[in-house]
Formats: sequence, structure tokens, C-alpha cells
Amino acid sequence: MTNTRKKKRWKDKWISILFVSPTILLILGVSIVPMFIAFRTSLHETNYGEIGAFIGLKHYKDILLTGDGWNNIFNTILYAMGSLVLVIPLGVMAAVALNHKIKCVTLLRTLIILPWVLSQTVVALLWKWLLNGNFGPVSYVWYMLTGEKADFFNTASMARITVVLVNVWFTFPIVLILTLAALQSIPLDLFEAAKVDGANRRNLFWRITLPMIKPTILTAIVMQSMEYFSMVTLIFVMTAGGPFDATETISLRAFKEGFTYWHLGLGSAFSIIIFLMNILFSLLYVRILRNKDD
Repeated sequence: MTNTRKKKRWKDKWISILFVSPTILLILGVSIVPMFIAFRTSLHETNYGEIGAFIGLKHYKDILLTGDGWNNIFNTILYAMGSLVLVIPLGVMAAVALNHKIKCVTLLRTLIILPWVLSQTVVALLWKWLLNGNFGPVSYVWYMLTGEKADFFNTASMARITVVLVNVWFTFPIVLILTLAALQSIPLDLFEAAKVDGANRRNLFWRITLPMIKPTILTAIVMQSMEYFSMVTLIFVMTAGGPFDATETISLRAFKEGFTYWHLGLGSAFSIIIFLMNILFSLLYVRILRNKDD
């Protein structure tokens, strides 16, 4: 009897491995192996696609010991944190509003989610046209109201603010979707019991709703952080990193070094730094939220 059970367990184990193995192989082929190849490439001189002599951490020193590298890191943190500060509250508030029974709620949900369906290229071209200083509709309205020409991309501060706001418009629907799903999973009995005890809407949100959706919010923060740190297309099409490299993030710099200038070793080093930043900030978010829970 015991041998039969053991055989059954081994059989179940191998069947489980068989079903999981395609996913594991996909992750290895798409993520893990390329990461190791990128790290190996970052330790060598490169001539276009050819790997040359081993140079150790020279590329990392060039990035971290020069102003250009730190400027890219600063732009990345500014872009990611600025987007998160707006995206998370906006997504949560929109989800709470759309969770109520209101007229045309299905239509509203569809319209709000539309930006997320578009590609980064389409979004960038759309807003680049809307905000164009010479013929953009937004610039025209601004000129009619103030009598002055709007400059959304010609100064460093305005360009940074503009790419952040466009990114918020583009990505907040994913936070809305995740939060809305979490809200709809909260049992209604909790709210009814709290109302019986005299809780108002404010107490319901801070004491019941927010604690229940906090894991979802953490997931959204980690997901969006990884996306923002790795985002290239939106910024590249809108500003190409300008003006004066004010919007050149570390991911955009990695793209330029690897595929425009063909400095594959340096581009790979930038990519590894992006990977480490993703891990660092994800662990930081988890630790902060755990401390708050304690």
C-alpha cells in the first residue's frame, strides 16, 4: 500500500513538472538566459555585435563615475516616482468611483480603459501632435486664453512634466482595472456591518476598503515601477531624450548605446543597472508597506 502511494506521488510530481516545464523554459529563454548574456557582454569590449577583450567593470565605472550616467539615473527616478505619485491615487480613486452603481458605468469604464489599449508609439505621436507648439490643439487653446505660445518640449522642466503626465494618462487604467477587481472581491457584509455600527463613508474607505485592497495596490506599484524603469518607446518617440538629455532615462540610454551607437557592452551595463534598480525599489516598497502593517 505504501509503495503504491509513493508511486502515485512520484507520478503526480512528474506530471506537475511536465505541465510547468514549458513556462519555466519560456522564462529561462526570454528572461534568465538573456540577462546572463547581457551581464557577460557588459564585462567585455564590443565591436558592433562582436565580443572582444575582457575589461571587467570598466563600463560600470564609466556609468557611475561620470555625470552623464547619474543624470540618466536621476531622470529615471524622477520619471518613475513622478508617475507613481499620480498614477496610484488616480487609479484607486477612479476605481472607487466606478465601483458604485451609476448611469452609463459600462461606457465610462470602456472610455477610461481606452488609453491602455493603445501602443506606446500611438500615444506618443498623439500627444506630440496635441502639444505641438506650432499647430497643436492644446497649444492653440493655450494661446487663445493667454496670448502666449505654449512650450511643452523646449525646456527641461516642461519636457519632464509633460512626459510624466502623458505616461500617467497612458498607464493609470491598469491600476484602475486591478483595483476595481479587488474592490469587487470585498464582501458586502463587511460594509453593512460597519454601517450598522455607525461608520460613515470616510471610515468605510480608510478602515475597510483601503486595508482590503492594499495587497493589490502593492502589486500595482511593483508592476508599474518595473514598467517605468524599462520604458523606452514613449519617451523616445516624444522627446528622444531631449531637450539637452533632460528626459533621457537609463532605459532610453541603454537603447541608444546598444542599437543606435552599437556600444553593446555599455548598453548591456545600463540594462543590468536597470535590473538592479527594479529589484532594489521592489524590495523597498515591500519593506515599507510591511513596516506600516506592523
